[in-house]
Amino acid sequence: MAMQLPAFSRGRSAAFTLIELLVVIAIIAILASMLLPALSRAKERAKAANCLSNLRQISLSTVMYANDNRDFIVLLYMNGATPPGAFFPSTDGTWWPDLLRPYMNTTNIIACPSVRSGFGIAENHPTIGGWRTNPDKISSIKRPTETVPFADSGLLANPTERNPDLWVEKPDMQNLYFRTPQNTGYYNDDPQRPVNRHSQRCNAGFADGHAAGVRVSIMGFQYFPGKTPTGASATGDRKWDGNGLYDERWMWDLN
Repeated sequence: MAMQLPAFSRGRSAAFTLIELLVVIAIIAILASMLLPALSRAKERAKAANCLSNLRQISLSTVMYANDNRDFIVLLYMNGATPPGAFFPSTDGTWWPDLLRPYMNTTNIIACPSVRSGFGIAENHPTIGGWRTNPDKISSIKRPTETVPFADSGLLANPTERNPDLWVEKPDMQNLYFRTPQNTGYYNDDPQRPVNRHSQRCNAGFADGHAAGVRVSIMGFQYFPGKTPTGASATGDRKWDGNGLYDERWMWDLN
């Protein structure tokens, strides 16, 4: 006698119902909402690490440049035509990436991966980087482990904000320099300044060749004019119209 198979109800389907499909989609959406922020944070940490590595290479290149050029700090911009194959060709002058080119193989090093402009890492101007002629010597920096020639930087949207940790940069408006308070007039008219770009930290390259993530506020831009330990007014290097007195909280000057 042949075995009779059980009959299935007509209209019963082995496929997902609409409700089941919606439940699966909802679960996937919840998991994605939990994972995407973590992935975004991990991606940003990778960009910050890449930027910090770039700043360390630039800082070391600056030290090597000084060793090969009579102890001089690389100028932001130096008189004279650029050599053939320059990153930034010109008959007028040479920017610091081309002055450091023997020690850096690519302009990618001057770019912060967290911005789209192709820049984002800048040299201190004019207090350390100088302009066109008469560079300072790297040995004239009194506290090289606490002095910042290079840093994450961008054009500020809120330059009158007194707390540097609240400075906000405009998108895609980075340049090759950041201005110090001694750059009178230009400091406010063209406010290219360091910014906390990476999880409330600014990647900075120091005069001794190391790099670290720090808050912009510890660099002391907000303390200008400053005070000496005796309470006298300090406006910095006489070369840039200062009175020759310095505030110990500044990390953007030679002292």
